[in-house]
Amino acid sequence: MSTGPGATHLRDSAQYGHLWMTQPMREWFGEKERLRCWLGIYASLAAAQADLGLVPRAAAERIAETALTGEIDLVEVAATTVRTGHSTAGLVAWLQSEVGAAAAPYVGLGATVQDISDTWTALTLRRTGELAGQDLIALLQLLRQLTERYRATPMAARTHGQVGVPITVGFKAAGWAAECERHLDRFAEGRERWEVAPLGGSVGSIAYWGTQGPDLLDAFAARTGLGAPVLPWGCARDAVAEFACWAQLTATLLGRIGNEVYQLQRTEIGELTEAVAPGQISSVTMPHKRNPELAEHLVTLRRLVSASAGLLIDGALVEHERDGRMWKAEWVALPDLCSALTRATRACVDLVRGLQVQEHRMARNLAAAATTSEQVVTALAGRLGRDQAFAAVRTAIDRAGPGGAWMAELADDPRIADTDLMSTADLVDHDAIASAVAFADRWLRGGTQW
Repeated sequence: MSTGPGATHLRDSAQYGHLWMTQPMREWFGEKERLRCWLGIYASLAAAQADLGLVPRAAAERIAETALTGEIDLVEVAATTVRTGHSTAGLVAWLQSEVGAAAAPYVGLGATVQDISDTWTALTLRRTGELAGQDLIALLQLLRQLTERYRATPMAARTHGQVGVPITVGFKAAGWAAECERHLDRFAEGRERWEVAPLGGSVGSIAYWGTQGPDLLDAFAARTGLGAPVLPWGCARDAVAEFACWAQLTATLLGRIGNEVYQLQRTEIGELTEAVAPGQISSVTMPHKRNPELAEHLVTLRRLVSASAGLLIDGALVEHERDGRMWKAEWVALPDLCSALTRATRACVDLVRGLQVQEHRMARNLAAAATTSEQVVTALAGRLGRDQAFAAVRTAIDRAGPGGAWMAELADDPRIADTDLMSTADLVDHDAIASAVAFADRWLRGGTQW
């Protein structure tokens, strides 16, 4: 992975890279760091083989020492890879030359490119899940605080982009939090399937080692810190596809939060506001603007996760026992997905941590809308019948116009002139808010393992 003037991917840009990747992911996906991880996998393989008496312990220890401390000659490794046209020939040749003649024959013995790269994939899923999971737990706690603080603060619900009956800020935050919690539950369950060792050898049966294959898979899994599957998973990409599905669902929640903040920060609504960092410039020409930078970026990142997830899910359609046409596409799509996902989780934490609730704007927007129309229809239905009550309320709202005094218009209807409509409106407004508070409290009482 290059940086600076020679970078070709936007996330490697010195100027813009921070928008697309966090530093921990940058460290993970850097080329030297990836090769170091691959060397560690070769070392784990040799150690597992030594555990079963398949290779000399001294050779395994020499491979491990070199994998940990050897200075990788990236130029030489790259040149050999290009010359041979083989994905790991350069790295294997370098490692063999470094460990010496006695240990060289035991480097990657019986293993394929896919064994090494798929093990790195499983470790990548684990690392990405750890980073995203930490952020999601932090997000969940921030949403809990938001729910607690604003559990009874009224705001307008919106359906089809239009103002509905009142809810509370706490109710909305609890809805986001409950979904976040479900994604954490899915992660905890799914990682048992996707954080597993893939060692399968040439055709997935570890044929090189005969009947010792299953024991070697278990020993290798233990050495890498991954789970041991019943069967090697090289030709079955459902675990990677499942992770992609989880990432897409999670990014969609983050994008939904970002989109709602983006919409509610519109000048004409103004109910939520992003915090502005010191020195941040929203517009170079219009100083009155406070652009929702994080909120809109979450929607962008969600689209990138979704695009990469599609490739990973499509990769589950493989042919027979190995199919590089699908598997190698992961080499491009997986870093893109993991980078965008973890950048999105971090951005959403920052967004919610600095979120500002504009209670006065929420109250003003509620007052300007006919938020109690549904309940007023219900209150009048006993006298007029529901259809006639609905028509009377609709007519009053149309006559009053946007933000007009529709209750006064309705009071002029001779059929309901003696009805205390203001008391009815106050009552139903209170009931709608009380219902939202009850559900916010219900989520708060539910507790969480996170």
